[in-house]
Amino acid sequence: MQTHRNLIRSLAACAALALVLSAAPASASRYDDAGGSRWDRSASGSLVDVQVLVEGQAAPLYFAPGRWDRRYFQALRGRNYALRVHNRTGQRVGVLIAVDGLNVVNGERSNLRRNESMYVLDPWETATICGWRTSLEQVRQFVFVDEERSYAERTGQANGDLGWIRVLAFEERRPVAWFGRPEVRRLLGDANGGRADGDQRERGSSDAKPRASEAPAPGADRAQKNEMSVPLTAEKSIAEGRAAAPQADAYPGTGWGERRQDPVRETSFVAAATAGDHLVFRYEYASSLRALGIALDGDRLRDREHGELGFAKPPKW
Repeated sequence: MQTHRNLIRSLAACAALALVLSAAPASASRYDDAGGSRWDRSASGSLVDVQVLVEGQAAPLYFAPGRWDRRYFQALRGRNYALRVHNRTGQRVGVLIAVDGLNVVNGERSNLRRNESMYVLDPWETATICGWRTSLEQVRQFVFVDEERSYAERTGQANGDLGWIRVLAFEERRPVAWFGRPEVRRLLGDANGGRADGDQRERGSSDAKPRASEAPAPGADRAQKNEMSVPLTAEKSIAEGRAAAPQADAYPGTGWGERRQDPVRETSFVAAATAGDHLVFRYEYASSLRALGIALDGDRLRDREHGELGFAKPPKW
């Protein structure tokens, strides 16, 4: 089954891109003995569902004790990851994604506003966002690295959202018929929250801004171009004389990974004034997740502490 993905560059230009992708499998959840959710593999909003894929597999999403406004997942150094987004409505929706505080389409600091670059999903469509977009044809894959090697750090855009992913979904604004009579125009403006004149001003200001056709390459001050084509892995760190072993206080960020073909095309879309969904994710290395009180799935110490009654089984070897 083939699906399409669209990308809107700005509200003023109403330009968007679409991509053929595969549908997502059904999500899975897991519950503890008390009937409450311990972790699941999909975050659901009113407009979209989101999964985090690490090396192609849906990662468990956790809640930390007392923190229900975000979901946590484990970062694995050197591994690629992606975001699978499913439109759960019968209408098109725009999806704005910020990773480490940067818009994944143009690589610029995100203000989480509707006039930013975003992807657009057709009704019931599923799309996989796997990297920083560099052109209509390619992306650089999301890869877990230490903060100092993150894309945000290497482009001089480090901010307080390192380690955070934000997914906002917008409904589409439908065209409105405007009539010549001033009193009718005033009534229509009031029905739309008085946004008619504001939208025109926003369109005018957006038109004056240049449109970035390619995300800024990290490490632009470096003379060697070929360095940018090498994925940020532990092997590359060793080759550059940096220690590959993690430091005790290391925290993860998202790096500039390998080049990947990911063609898209343009379409038109105008986002609603406010987002219908705002799903928040935070990723950390395993030691930090445990420090936050999160018992990871497959945690051997937790399994030993829990214990289990049963009968003897024959050995496997």
